[in-house]
Amino acid sequence: MRIVKGLILIIALLLIVGVVGYFALGVINSCMGPPNMPDIPKSDEAAYSLSVKNTGKLLLTDDYEVMGVDVGSRVFILHGFWELTGQDFKFKPGDIVLDEGIFGEITLKRR
Repeated sequence: MRIVKGLILIIALLLIVGVVGYFALGVINSCMGPPNMPDIPKSDEAAYSLSVKNTGKLLLTDDYEVMGVDVGSRVFILHGFWELTGQDFKFKPGDIVLDEGIFGEITLKRR
């Protein structure tokens, strides 16, 4: 009987320590904030985002053209764009041509 009471006490203490530790880690994580996020250009610099399905690449731009209307056969031309390189978005001043026949479906959204 004494052994059973001792085991119950140990289990209860471990449970209490676990719950307190879990909440303490939650408080510490919330105080530290999110991990280093890349600085995304402001929406007035890059009003549109393009997501390329096959590569998973995200490009941001303010000046683009679309040739074609059928999904899968469109061609997007970006005149200057932001690309995630390493930990930051870098601006590329040249043009880039993205053909959905090569890169897969491209989704364009206003930011």
